[in-house]
Parts: sequence; structure tokens; C-alpha cells
Amino acid sequence: MPWLTGQCQRCALPLLTHCNRRNILCPECQKKTPPFRHCIAAFQYQEPINKLITTIKTNPHAPELLQLSGLLATTIADRYEATKLPQIIIPLPLHWRKLTRRGFNQSYSIARSLCQKLSGIELRNDICYRRTYSPPQHLQGKHQRLRFMRNAFAVHKRIDGQSVAIVDDVVTTKATAIAAASSLIKAGAKSVDIWCIARTGWHIAAL
Repeated sequence: MPWLTGQCQRCALPLLTHCNRRNILCPECQKKTPPFRHCIAAFQYQEPINKLITTIKTNPHAPELLQLSGLLATTIADRYEATKLPQIIIPLPLHWRKLTRRGFNQSYSIARSLCQKLSGIELRNDICYRRTYSPPQHLQGKHQRLRFMRNAFAVHKRIDGQSVAIVDDVVTTKATAIAAASSLIKAGAKSVDIWCIARTGWHIAAL
């Protein structure tokens, strides 16, 4: 399995090192700090993980969802002390058009499974929503993704002083994570972390 063993300590971009020192940052995060505290990913987006993620995006009852969520929960638990876990977990919302077409949000399924494995976290699906619809990320370049993500998310209510984790299946360019985290910070979140099953490498994130 392509475990993520050496990564940027802010955005989890896989690096050409197996060192996990806290001060290891990728060039982009050194240049500009993203609005989230850090991204935690269990795997690099490589085979067979990419195929397993495709499965959970098309089948809400796939056993792979529970398996991958369990491995992510173990990774998260290793990175936090129990008292420092975020208070709220928010699945990355889909635009209503995509949700209607797909029939379910795989990020919600992952988040629900994580809540069953990590104690003391409240699952909230009523805070953040997707305002704009954009083409699939694999059809966009990096700069297109950044443009489409501007003001892509909004919130229904304030979350002043709350620590939050946003859950997604894959983080690619960080554009979606940055946009969602920014909307929650504006809504009063004390801190925002990103949790995902897999993180893409340079060759995909730079496209």
C-alpha cells in the first residue's frame, strides 16, 4: 500500500524524503501559508488506492469505504493527542447538482465512519455548503481550479471558537481545501484541519 511516509507538514504533499520533522514544508507552503493548520492523509494517490477511491465514489455500500476510513482514523489518532482532536467534523459538501446525479456524498460517508472510530467529535452536515458548480478536477489545470474555487463555499451559521476538521477523499491542488477552510475561518472557526484518505503528488498537483 502506498502509505504517505514523507510529506509537507502543512499540506501533506508527498516529498522526496521520509523525514517527518515538524519543520518540513513544501515550497508552496513556505511561500504562502494555507488557511488550514495541516492536512492529514493516510496514503499517496497511487495504485491501488486510486482505484479503491473510485469504487467508493460510485458505490455507497462498498466495503472499501469502511476499510479506508479505518486506516485514515488510525493515521489521525497517531497525529493527535486525544484532547486536541477537533470538536467538529464537516464532510466536504458537494454542489446540489453533483449530489443529485451521484445520489450520495462519499465525504459524508467517510466522516460518519471516522466519528464512529474517533470519540468526542461531532459530525455536522449543516454548516457549510457548496455555492458554485465546477467541472471535474481532472478536466481542469491548477490555475483553473483556483479560479473556480473562489467563493465556492458558504456557511449557514457561525461556528465561533470551534475547531473543525474537513473531510474529503482526495486532496489534489489544495484549491478546494483552501476555499472550504477560508469560508469556515470567516464564519468564526478557531482552527481548520483537513483529513483525507489520499494526497496527490507533484506530478498531479502541478497540472
